[in-house]
Amino acid sequence: MNPRRISLLWKIWLSTSVALTAMFALMGYLVQERVQYTASRSLRDEVQSSARAYQALWEERVEALETLVRVSSGMPAALSAIGSGGAGARASMAEVWRRALGRTRAHAFLLLSGARGEVVMVFPRDSAVPANVPALVEHARRYFPRQAKGFFVENSVLHQVALTPVYDAAGKLNGALMAGFPVNGAVARELKESTGRSEFIFAARGQIYASTMSDRLTGTVVRNLSREPSMLVSDGTHEYVPLSRDLEDIEGKVVGKLYILRSFEDARESIAALRRRIFFIWGAAIVIGLLVTYLAAEWIVKPVKDLDRAASEVAMQNYNCRVSVDSDDELGRLAATFNKMCESLQSARAELIRGERIATIGRLASSIVHDLRNPLAAIYGGAELLVDTKPTPEQTRRIAESIYRASRRIMDLLDDLVRVTRGKTGHEEACRLVDIVREALSAIESQARAQGVRLVVDIPARIEVVADRVRLCGVFVNLVQNALDALPGGGEVRIQATAEAAWVTAGIADTGPGIPPGIRSQLFQPFVSHGKKNGLGLGLALARQTALDHGGDLWAGPDEGRGARFFLRLPVRPASAPDRGL
Repeated sequence: MNPRRISLLWKIWLSTSVALTAMFALMGYLVQERVQYTASRSLRDEVQSSARAYQALWEERVEALETLVRVSSGMPAALSAIGSGGAGARASMAEVWRRALGRTRAHAFLLLSGARGEVVMVFPRDSAVPANVPALVEHARRYFPRQAKGFFVENSVLHQVALTPVYDAAGKLNGALMAGFPVNGAVARELKESTGRSEFIFAARGQIYASTMSDRLTGTVVRNLSREPSMLVSDGTHEYVPLSRDLEDIEGKVVGKLYILRSFEDARESIAALRRRIFFIWGAAIVIGLLVTYLAAEWIVKPVKDLDRAASEVAMQNYNCRVSVDSDDELGRLAATFNKMCESLQSARAELIRGERIATIGRLASSIVHDLRNPLAAIYGGAELLVDTKPTPEQTRRIAESIYRASRRIMDLLDDLVRVTRGKTGHEEACRLVDIVREALSAIESQARAQGVRLVVDIPARIEVVADRVRLCGVFVNLVQNALDALPGGGEVRIQATAEAAWVTAGIADTGPGIPPGIRSQLFQPFVSHGKKNGLGLGLALARQTALDHGGDLWAGPDEGRGARFFLRLPVRPASAPDRGL
C-alpha cells in the first residue's frame, strides 16, 4: 500500500494505535517484571519466615527437653536410681518421666546413666541410645552448668538431644541425664504444618533422615542442591526456593543439613493469573483506546473531509460550494477562509465571464465586419458594374458568378454563427463512417485537384456510428479544408479509422508543415486561426464541440515533424452527453 494514498484519518488512527499499543505493551512488561520480582522476593521472605518459625518451634522443643532433664537431674529419685540401682527408684523415675513426656506431646526418650557412662535406665525401653554415652557424659561434665545439646545419628535415625550431668550433695558426678527425640517424617510434617506449608528435608552425607517430600523428589532435590547451590532448585517437575541450616552435634561438629524449601508453583500460578488479568486488561484498554482514538480522529478529521470535498467541488468549477464553520480553532478559521475564497472566486468568475462576453462580442463583431467586407465589396462592385455599365453577356456571367461566390461566403459565415449559438445535435442515425467521409470530400474534391492534393480514404466499410450525419460531415469538411489550406503546393491527406469494442477512432493526417507551436495549446478555442485569409476561427472549436455532443472527443496528435494529425473518437452507441457549449 502506498503511504501517500492513506487517508488522514487512518494516518492519525494508525500512528496513535501503534503508540498506544507500544505504551501498553511496555507498561504490561514492566508490571509483569515487577510482579515477578516481587513474587520472588516475597517467596524468599516466606522461606526466611519458615526458617524463623522452624527455629522458634525447634527451640521450644529443645527447651522443653532441657527443662525436663534439668528438673529430673535434681530429683532425689534420679540420685536413688543411680546410687542404689533399686527397681523401686527406677519405677518411680519412670512414672515421673511418663507424666512429663505426656505433657510435652513429643515422641521423646529419656536416658539415665552412671558416672562412667553405663546406662541405668531408658524410657521408653525400646528407644535408641547413643553408642558413645561415656564420651557424652564427659562432654556434659565439661559444659556444666550449661546444658549440652545437639544431634546424633543412631541406627540410621537422626536424634536431637539435651544432656545435663547429675551431681550429689557433695558435688560429686553421679551420672548424666539425657533427653531427646527422633527426627523422623512425623516431625518434618509437623514442622511443615506449623510453618506455612514449607518443605523440610533432614539429610547428612547423602543419607535422608526425614522429609516431607516423596523419596524420589527428595533424592533429586538433595542431589541438585549438593551439586550446585542456587536461588532455585528443581525436582524435575517443580521449582523451589531453598534455604539450608547446619545440624551440629553436642561437640559443635556438623553432622547434617536441614533444607527448607518453598515451592515456586504457587507464585507461578499467581503470576500466570496476574499475567492473564494484565493481558485481558491490556487488550480491553487497547480496544477501548483504539475505539476512542478512532472516534476522536473522526471528529477531528471531519472538518478536513468537508474541506476536501468542497475543494473537489471548486476544482470542478462549482464555486457555490460552502463548508460549515463549527468552531473557532484553526480548522474553523480555515473553513471561514475557504468560504471567503469561494466567494472571491465566484465574484471574480462572474466578472471574468462578463468581461469575456464583452470581449467575445467585440471579437465576433470585428471578425464579422472583417470577413463580410470582402464578399460585400464584391457584391457591391458587381452590382455597381451592372448599374453603371452595359456589360457583355460574358461579363454579366462573370459578375453573377462573383456575386454568387460572395453571397455563398456570406451564407457560410452566417451558418457558422448559427451553429455557435445553437450547438445542438440534431437527428442521429446509424450510418457508415466511410459514406460520411466521402460525402464530405465530394464538396472539396475540385479544390484538392486544383491544388494537386491527393485524398486517401482507408476506412473499412463495416465501421458504423450513430450520429448527426450533417454535423459529422461538417467536422470532416473542416478538418480536410484546414489540411488543404496548409498544402497550397500539393501533398497528401489521409483519412483512416479503426473500431474497438465501444469506440471508433478516425485519424486525419496531412503532409503539410504541421501545427505551429504557438497556437497548439489554443487550437480548439474560438476565434483562433493561423495564416488564413478568411473565416472566423470557429472551425476547430465547432468541430470539437460536435464530437463532444456525440459523446466523443477531437484532439491534435503529437508533433512528429511530418504534418498535422487530428484524431476523432466517437462512441459506437448513441451518446447521452449534455451540450457543453463553447
